[in-house]
Amino acid sequence: SIGTVLNWIKSGEIGLPELQRPFVWKSSKVRDLVDSLYRGFPIGYLITWNNTTVKLKGGGSAVGKKIIIDGQQRITALRAALTGEPILNKQLESKRIKIAFNPWNEKFETTTAPIEKNKRWINDIANLFQMANTFSFINNFLLKNNDKTPTERDKAVNAIEKLHALTNNDIGNIVLSSELPIEDVTEIFNRINSKGTVLNSADFVMSKLSADEKHNGEKIRRAIDYFAKLLVNPTMLADIKNNDAGFTASNYFKQIAWAANERTDLYDPDFGDILHVILNFQFGRGKLTDLVGLISGRDFKTKTYTEEAMDKAYHELETGLLRFVNKSNFERYIMLLRSLGMISRKTLSLSGKGAINFGYSLYLLLKYQGQTTNFELETIVKKWIIMSALTYRYSGSSETQSQTDIRKFASTDPVKYLNSIVKQELPDSYWHNTLPNGALVSSSTQANVWRIFVMSQVRKHTIAWLEKDHEVADLLIEQGNIHHIFPRAYLKKNGLSQTMYNQIANYIWITQPRNLQISDRAPKDYLADQQIIKYGNAKSFSENAIPESLKHDDYTEYEDFLVKRRQLISQKLKEYFESL
Repeated sequence: SIGTVLNWIKSGEIGLPELQRPFVWKSSKVRDLVDSLYRGFPIGYLITWNNTTVKLKGGGSAVGKKIIIDGQQRITALRAALTGEPILNKQLESKRIKIAFNPWNEKFETTTAPIEKNKRWINDIANLFQMANTFSFINNFLLKNNDKTPTERDKAVNAIEKLHALTNNDIGNIVLSSELPIEDVTEIFNRINSKGTVLNSADFVMSKLSADEKHNGEKIRRAIDYFAKLLVNPTMLADIKNNDAGFTASNYFKQIAWAANERTDLYDPDFGDILHVILNFQFGRGKLTDLVGLISGRDFKTKTYTEEAMDKAYHELETGLLRFVNKSNFERYIMLLRSLGMISRKTLSLSGKGAINFGYSLYLLLKYQGQTTNFELETIVKKWIIMSALTYRYSGSSETQSQTDIRKFASTDPVKYLNSIVKQELPDSYWHNTLPNGALVSSSTQANVWRIFVMSQVRKHTIAWLEKDHEVADLLIEQGNIHHIFPRAYLKKNGLSQTMYNQIANYIWITQPRNLQISDRAPKDYLADQQIIKYGNAKSFSENAIPESLKHDDYTEYEDFLVKRRQLISQKLKEYFESL
């Protein structure tokens, strides 16, 4: 029954992924789910897994909590509507979902201000479900509606009692045996969650952790979850203190509380990122499905499950977590990212988190190996991040690649491995041919090649084009914008398509006043303007990778300009990479 499932959650018998991931349903969908139950419609199946059996030293076995493999959003929706407990929304804000019920027409709605004031509605059905019996609730409701006829009052009583009995309605539950191997459970999980509100392996790991109390799994899960959320929403610190006294008293809270004072958004890892990084540098693995096996007690050498293997895995996980959330480690890594020319994820960073996640894995690995100087460590990590971003080494499905790389760094001379991969991925032909004729032939300002070019300008304190004092970094933070060197309106007027005028090689960060002066004129015309010509010195052109021949160009030279500028940008990127 629905009531049994809610009791599972209340008693801690079930590990619910909702506890660590935001609730993504709209309130209207919650309303429809309650309405379906009220009308006796089927609402699908739950799939639960009785946690993997682990053989104990004495020869016995221990089966952990139930873990929700499928159905967590429905359970969360019912829990929110029927018990009145708040949920975390996509903005990581704690919110109530109130569902209203009109017993006269048996209609459900999301509660609104007008409904709150309307005596014909039960404006929050959670109030009804908090009562052991319906007598006093119904009596109070009818007193407010004493203008109704006896027949209408009877109808309302029947509807409210039917609503209260909703928790007796059944939902199907498919139970996966505790004896199923991790591989099979993982495969089932991935296939089921390939549709709808997708869960991934990180969700699976977090729900597995929530089902473990012996090894502090639930506190480790909370530490990962809270750390990620505090970086994004510092006000959650008060919520944690007020609502989670057990965790607040733990050492884990002391290790993560500082995150509420971290004022940068340059690296805001979510719980999946944190798990990936820990798995990478602490375990030397890339696939999060392996972490499910490890914390289930799997010995990958003997292909068996033992308590000893589980104890070891949890010890390594805790060690990795404390290293990840260490204030000094995290802030030094942020400083390293800033030294690359990054400003913030909103203003200037890399697209995706793959390279930055692996960069932190590599930073932590090298730091705790202790075989490199601090200067060598930072040089290796910075060059690796930029090389990875330029080549999209960790885009898409990159778990195998990250595992290969971290193991190579752990087992060989890190400087030699870096140099060998750089030689392979970024040879001279890359800078002279592959880059200018490949990645730079793009229109996207989200492309890493464009972002890294701008980062190189920030790092070098480059003065913005056609300016005397304003640096490119100033324009990123204040009043600058990306504009076209050959003005868009000018090229359109001369018959060039959007694909042609929107090119990375035609982009530049300039101030708004300068853009107004340029207007829709040909470069040869606006660069001869007395208001602009005094700023157009050779250094301004060179540092912004713009060919001086632009001073004589009109639309007939546009394509030749693009070729020249791509070569200049590529050369700037090469100089930037070599300076790291």
